[in-house]
Amino acid sequence: MSAMKLFALASVVALSAGSAHAADGISLLGTWVGARERLSRDDGYRNGTATLVVTEQKGRTFAGHLDRANPSGDVKENLWGSFTPNGRIIVAADDEGFYSFDLIDTNTLDYCYAEAGPSPRAVCARLIRQK
Repeated sequence: MSAMKLFALASVVALSAGSAHAADGISLLGTWVGARERLSRDDGYRNGTATLVVTEQKGRTFAGHLDRANPSGDVKENLWGSFTPNGRIIVAADDEGFYSFDLIDTNTLDYCYAEAGPSPRAVCARLIRQK
């Protein structure tokens, strides 16, 4: 196969794969778990487990909670979110800050969270959907 045909075939495969989760059938429902790392002005560096539980989804909106393990005890934050029709932009908010998500594939979800104010912090994690 010529280099040009191989490139064309690879481009079609890449475009197809990239749009696999861009269909209207995106589902975030379920439990997603992974390791998180956080840096806060007041508390410094922390790591631990994050568990995102998406309990409801209607169209391109969803709700659930994020549980995170902390040395002082586990914390549960309710969140509400939405995503664009192609699923490329996924955002959510809780009572204090904002989340951004990247759906890597149907069972892998990256997220970052940022909170401003008197005690700014940022955290990111890769979450895997539990089966």
